[in-house]
Amino acid sequence: MSTLLTVLHILVAFLLIGVVLIQEPKSVGGGLFSGTGQSLLGTSGKNFWTRFTTGLAVVFFVLCLGLAALPRNHMTDSSIAEEIQQKQAAAAAQAAAKPAPVNPSAASADKGSAPAPAAAPVKAAPAPASKK
Repeated sequence: MSTLLTVLHILVAFLLIGVVLIQEPKSVGGGLFSGTGQSLLGTSGKNFWTRFTTGLAVVFFVLCLGLAALPRNHMTDSSIAEEIQQKQAAAAAQAAAKPAPVNPSAASADKGSAPAPAAAPVKAAPAPASKK
């Protein structure tokens, strides 16, 4: 619905700009297209363009107010900060629910790398007794 109103709003805005540029200004000297509005519809054109501009302006402002009021209807009760906190709390709860591996080599096996072999402590052989 908001997309349709936005497209209609843009269309009315461009149409309003065009209609205003076509009209002859009240001051002497002519407008952008000096006198084009009268030549399009004859002598009654000035009254038509004035009414048409007024109608387009009313539609433009109604669309402005409608687009401004539209997000109020779609707002949720939570803010973005609350949504982030909820996601972080859910991630923390999920991490807490997952049991930690007891064997450190199992943790490295989960990562896809082979565990390093454990080095067994080597006892040194006693030194031979020297003969004197």
